Amino acid sequence: MARSKDMSGRRNTTSRAAFLMTTTCAAALCLPGVALAQNASAAPRQIETITVTAQKREESLQDVALSVQVLDNTFLDQQRVTDFEEYAQLLPSVSFNSVGPGSAQIYIRGISDGGDGNASGSQPSVGLYLDDQPVTAIGRNLDVHIYDVSRIEVLGGPQGTLYGANSQAGTLRIITNAPDASGFEAGYDLSTETVSEGGVGYTAEGFVNLPLGDRAALRIVGWHDQSAGYIDNVAATKTFSRSGITVDNAPYVEEDFNEETTTGARAALQIDLDDNWTLTARALHQTQETEGVWDHDPEDVGDLEVERFFNDRSEDTFTQLGATVEGRIAGMDVTYSGSFLDREVEYDNDYSEYAEYSSYIDYYTCYYAYDSAAGAYDFYACEDPRIQYQDRSQYTRDSHEFRLATPQENRLRLIAGVFYQRAEHDFDFDWNIPTIKPGMAVDGELAYFTTNQVREDTEAAIFGELSYDLTDTLTATVGARVFDTDSSIEGFVGTVFTGSPDVDVEQSESGSLYKFNLTWQPNSGRLFYATVSEGFRPGGVNRSSTSNIPGTYDSDLITNYEFGWKTMLADGVLRFNGAAFLMQWDDVQFTRFDPSESPLGLTQNAGEAQVLGLEADISWLATDNLTLTGAMTLLQAELSEDFSQNINATTPDAPDGTELPYIPSVKGYLNARYEFAWRDFDAFWNVRGSYVGRSYNDLFVANRSEQEAYALLGLSAGLGRDNWTVTAFVRNVTDERAELYRNATDFDSRITTNQPRTFGVSLSQRF
Repeated sequence: MARSKDMSGRRNTTSRAAFLMTTTCAAALCLPGVALAQNASAAPRQIETITVTAQKREESLQDVALSVQVLDNTFLDQQRVTDFEEYAQLLPSVSFNSVGPGSAQIYIRGISDGGDGNASGSQPSVGLYLDDQPVTAIGRNLDVHIYDVSRIEVLGGPQGTLYGANSQAGTLRIITNAPDASGFEAGYDLSTETVSEGGVGYTAEGFVNLPLGDRAALRIVGWHDQSAGYIDNVAATKTFSRSGITVDNAPYVEEDFNEETTTGARAALQIDLDDNWTLTARALHQTQETEGVWDHDPEDVGDLEVERFFNDRSEDTFTQLGATVEGRIAGMDVTYSGSFLDREVEYDNDYSEYAEYSSYIDYYTCYYAYDSAAGAYDFYACEDPRIQYQDRSQYTRDSHEFRLATPQENRLRLIAGVFYQRAEHDFDFDWNIPTIKPGMAVDGELAYFTTNQVREDTEAAIFGELSYDLTDTLTATVGARVFDTDSSIEGFVGTVFTGSPDVDVEQSESGSLYKFNLTWQPNSGRLFYATVSEGFRPGGVNRSSTSNIPGTYDSDLITNYEFGWKTMLADGVLRFNGAAFLMQWDDVQFTRFDPSESPLGLTQNAGEAQVLGLEADISWLATDNLTLTGAMTLLQAELSEDFSQNINATTPDAPDGTELPYIPSVKGYLNARYEFAWRDFDAFWNVRGSYVGRSYNDLFVANRSEQEAYALLGLSAGLGRDNWTVTAFVRNVTDERAELYRNATDFDSRITTNQPRTFGVSLSQRF
């Protein structure tokens, strides 16, 4: 079924209208007179205190001299946030690219080199944490189902001293609810939704908190989420230009074929061993299965339509086990946290378009053997050159941290510890041609090219931060981290033509990072700080080397200069926090595929970049019934010197001043929630608008294209009584086709887009 492609003008108009509405409202919120007028009209409520652990101890958000954007449990529930894409829309400092569930590459504060997620290349510049464990993965950050989550914290800027490797640009933390021995609690949430021009989905979630006496509690959580499809794989034929072979995709044609099923459970047991010591043990298991793709080809095929010639599917299963011991020794808080993660990914993807662009495929589908006497390949009839890419990955990671902290009320305060983590990625990537000529496949299978390797990365570190109250209102903090990292790759990469390209390389590196902070807190409602901090991304190894690119590369470093503020205004009904910053990025790691250099993607230290930014968030209890919240980030992220893949190039591939890829210059959201009594019910309505500015999908000027700006609007309303609530909601009211990611690596013009207009209803009950 073909769909109209004449909707772009309407969508652009609604984008501009939604953005105008959002920015106008945001401007109104920032007027102190408005807040004070509302404050004078009625006895105001007070904004609730948000507790965070961004600095490895429990503190009020307003007392942390650090830029932290927080989505707490209440807000996550109100906005019905369940996955990465949904919460990323509410975190303006976070941007990403993705081809579907479980494949996101995350960027914070504009730090992006445009890497393609090569498992043998650079590590991410953002640390992703699930509770106390870093779970960062190249090109496949965990897409954890969000339910019964205490909060999501985004720590903007380098977090090198307390969080170490990968927290170069910032840290994103998902913190689950802990067991509570003070009382029984349980609940469930059921929802169903229908997607415009798509299918029907549903979600079932539930939790129970069971006290086990006065000193122990068990919390169990479960979920099953069946998402609705909205992309059609339409009937098509394709004739390959060199072989002349024509194929059709009849076996794979299907409407709404991009379906996702996520099922999981989590359990946590907390035991107070005595008055000073507590043990918490956690286990989490999740399986995420997908069919189809989350991108469409509106320019060449049709709106929400693609042409695929093989199955696209994935299965991503992980188990996390962890334990935390907390206590006191000699007046100091003592914490040990250890976690283990085991993850398996199976991913199949139609890669047939590559056969049209690569002359190498002819050798695997049309030629059999080289005749040395004739000086040519013996020719046979060409076979179907379609390609199926297969990824079979096994991830394991264990991490351990032991730290000490002096009491927070001391004038001289210290937090210090030791940290160790080891991450292994055992991966087998095959590019299969089912009709490959005999003798042309690697290891006698179907693959014309394979990467079968084991990558191991370790980090060991000693860290600490020392704070001293110079006066009752002025505090100085100095932090440091001393680290050792090691990275290695071992295995096979290549084709039948490449001989024996076994790889066995290793690189080790040592270094140190520093942080300096000065905080002024003139009263309980205002805090101002200035910070200079550093963050790093570990170096690594290449699978090959050339005359221009060595076999190893070093860590790259970000130095951050930041001024920030935390304020509570208008007698506690208006919270306004923000930060302005300049980040200098040196020895940037670039991972690129350049056939003139090597048939492999290689990483090098080259170039410099900088990001100038401003971020702010606001929460205003406008009346006793109306709450307005919002956040915004403005960025100027660009290269600060020319970059060329080849040192002999006369013209740079990306000149000084080139905007960094995947980074919108503006991103923000505004949410209005009105709660009121209607007859015998507790009622509410909620309106949320978000805006993401335009960005580019590649660093190199000759290759990249612009990803258009977009705006999204969501509505919801509900009724409740006693312990239940019924909610009706509409997501993407204007039916916007957001350009989340213009695919720059798969040889066609597909665009990952968001879910179309969606209507739904949910039932929640608490006991």
